[in-house]
Amino acid sequence: MIIFLFGDDALRSSQKISEIKNKFLSSDKSGSGLSVFDYADESEVSGKIVETINTPNLLAPKRLIIIKNLISKTLAEEQKKILEFLKKKKNLGQDLDVVVIFWESEMPKKNNALYKFLIDKNSGSKSQHFEKLSGIKLETWILKTLKDINPTASISKSALFKLIAFCGENNFLLFQEIQKLVAYAGENLISEKDVELLVKADLNSNIFATVDALGANNKKEALRLLHEHLEKGDDPFYLLSMFFYQFRNMLKVADLYEKGNRAEFDIARMTKLHPFVVKKTLSQMRNFTFGKLKKIYQKLGEIDTAVKTGKIEIKLALDKFIVEI
Repeated sequence: MIIFLFGDDALRSSQKISEIKNKFLSSDKSGSGLSVFDYADESEVSGKIVETINTPNLLAPKRLIIIKNLISKTLAEEQKKILEFLKKKKNLGQDLDVVVIFWESEMPKKNNALYKFLIDKNSGSKSQHFEKLSGIKLETWILKTLKDINPTASISKSALFKLIAFCGENNFLLFQEIQKLVAYAGENLISEKDVELLVKADLNSNIFATVDALGANNKKEALRLLHEHLEKGDDPFYLLSMFFYQFRNMLKVADLYEKGNRAEFDIARMTKLHPFVVKKTLSQMRNFTFGKLKKIYQKLGEIDTAVKTGKIEIKLALDKFIVEI
């Protein structure tokens, strides 16, 4: 059997892998039938993968083989070797004793040959797309996660809105904060005050403050806020993702605003952003022209590419972003 899990929501797809793995290990206590290959750690393991799939395991007739980041983290030649193998081994999709999971931590390019093969039902693969949650879907996921952790847990609507405002659509961060809130509140309703007390609002609120400083052309203050986080040990890649998130939201809202859409509710509906996020974004957007927002977002894209290709170190890239815009 071939399973393909992919999409921008890496948390939920990771949880799906854990669910499958735990179910498998409940019957294979020794774990001898489990193999995991991650292209984020090794660049050329296609030979090992093919050998593992082809070689029967005498200790465990059923096998689970997890292959991570093949499309996103390796060269086309390595992908080609796996694709050719899958096309030749046509019975793999129907083999219930061998389960091969391909997992991608981000959305692959739609013209990628391996991606196209894995989403094709005729290949025998079962695929599941984990889209990034927003709006009502995100709220529903938060409420379900609360109940999964503690069936008696509950949260007020104002606390739910504030939690989303503080964490954005980053459900890795949301999951961590939900766990803390549930443990803290116990049987009691999670209140807005609980969220303000426990959730890491300082990072996101200071991202707002940094963006405000940029809008006011106060680069000295923006740099101070950035280095405050770096000195505390905050992940620079997460800081970059927060800049992406904030300016992407501002572009979405600014585009509609330029076209004459001024009602917060309508903007929230069309952008699929939470009304609370739209309100805060509108207040910031007034410090930037639409043209400047587009240039800033383009600059972020250039920085992201330069960092990923090793042309610049991430902390230096963040400094340059603030100084040069």
